[in-house]
Amino acid sequence: MNDLSQFSRSQMERFQRHFSLDGFGIEAQAKLLNSRVVVIGAGGLGAPILTYLAAAGVGTIDVIDHDVVDRSNLHRQVIHSEASIGEPKTASAAAVMRGLHPEIVINEHREPITASNALDLIAEANIVVDGSDNFTTRYVVADACEIADKPMVSGSILRFAGQVSLFWASQGPTYRDLYPEAPDAGEVPTCAQAGVLGVLPGVIGSIMATETIKFLTGIGETLLGRVLIYDALGASFREISLRPDPDRVPVTSIGADVAGLGGFTADAPAAAVASDVTPSAAAAAATTAAAADPEPAPAAVEDLDFNPFTGDPKLDDEVTPKELRELMDAGLIGGIVDVREPWEHQMGTIEGAVNVPLGDLWRGDDGVSGLDDGAGKPVVLYCKIGVRSRQALEVLRQRHPRAELRNLIGGYELYKQL
Repeated sequence: MNDLSQFSRSQMERFQRHFSLDGFGIEAQAKLLNSRVVVIGAGGLGAPILTYLAAAGVGTIDVIDHDVVDRSNLHRQVIHSEASIGEPKTASAAAVMRGLHPEIVINEHREPITASNALDLIAEANIVVDGSDNFTTRYVVADACEIADKPMVSGSILRFAGQVSLFWASQGPTYRDLYPEAPDAGEVPTCAQAGVLGVLPGVIGSIMATETIKFLTGIGETLLGRVLIYDALGASFREISLRPDPDRVPVTSIGADVAGLGGFTADAPAAAVASDVTPSAAAAAATTAAAADPEPAPAAVEDLDFNPFTGDPKLDDEVTPKELRELMDAGLIGGIVDVREPWEHQMGTIEGAVNVPLGDLWRGDDGVSGLDDGAGKPVVLYCKIGVRSRQALEVLRQRHPRAELRNLIGGYELYKQL
């Protein structure tokens, strides 16, 4: 429909480069204006997705995010700023989007998307764009889209890599054809734990916005049946083919197998990043990523009340490297346990530490003596940056409720800097 009457004067000026674009033009622009997109997440991926969809002229966008802007978000969530710290992310994002396209209709949903509300939230969408940051949300969104037969653009990021695909149950593969089962809790690191290059969500989110625009306007070839993988360090793109699993049982309930995974935290639980040439290898790569943590933070100050690698505040059952050294000098330590992998332990360790990898603890092999003797001397657990050791502490606390356990904040990376 090559009719300019539905555009305001400012819209005609704003979208003139689209109007004159061969293969796009007024008709495609009108399709965008009459489309409704549901975007999950107004964080790292959501920033370029929301910015470019609004700027491109999508008429109605639903933004789902229950979080508020934090300073630690700003190195990658560029739709927000220092001025919006503490504001709901949906409100901060909406202000920027309206600045790009004042006529846009924005529906803010300041709540997590869950099994109970997912179908209602996506009911009116022409397409759903999942920029969430945890497995619980991803499977909830994917299951709801499969049940409602909604196309879904999905992206994920971790460290220096990311992936994008389009899933649509009635036309091709779904998210569960790529990842049939969710990983166990703690099996894959979060972006807070493993870090993420600040510009990476800009690349992946922009591709997600592009796929959304292509789908809505009917131009080009979408990523349906393909997974695009980006390696920022290698400056390379790879692609794997994906087909529906004929033996997979169709989804009839939402997120039934992910209730215990947690989620709905601020820019954390993990993005599964494919890193090989098959879906199964991609899933394995995401699982294997749990074995390592991010690169060192800047030099530590004398003592801290937060973890400089994750931004998490110091808890009552945590000690700083300075406090640990003081306890060691005073002979007030019941033991030190390194929960890193053996190869990490061999590269450097705290004197006297026993190496019991986190995976062994998960499987029931404590490997730690004296936990229940009630001697009053704490056993200190550590890993690279204090994340895996926090998980180990919780595991041991359930098995040994009388044990005096402490987590080393900042882990070995912070300890060796003092």
